[in-house]
Amino acid sequence: MDEVPESLGRWSGFLLSWVAATADEHYTRALAEIGLTPQQLGVLTLLREGPAKQARLSERIGVFKPVMVPLVNDLAARGLAERRPHPTDRRAVEVHLLPAGEERVREAEAVSGRVSDEVFAALTPAERETFHALLVKLARART
Repeated sequence: MDEVPESLGRWSGFLLSWVAATADEHYTRALAEIGLTPQQLGVLTLLREGPAKQARLSERIGVFKPVMVPLVNDLAARGLAERRPHPTDRRAVEVHLLPAGEERVREAEAVSGRVSDEVFAALTPAERETFHALLVKLARART
């Protein structure tokens, strides 16, 4: 990517958007190597905490409920997760992580570490820590 034009570089929002788009493209491409999208990884990672209602997964990962249906369908078709009837709510289904899904998350952890090293190579370890803490703060304030 070219150098940031001075007239645009003074706006944090523009810079964040520009850096995020580049990082997203890099991360998405790296996860595709192990057959996942960032959203699928998000679902599998949340399922490590235990089974969850499909609607709750939508809320927690920040995708529209209609998007969650094909997302879980794909994970189920690939043997990474499965739907089961909710034990107390007959109208709901729970999504469960399967062993193959757990293994895929472990693979993604290695990929994520590699991508982070590449994307944040310009930052020192202390700067990476600070940047991560600030991103967490911004993400929490988003709600």
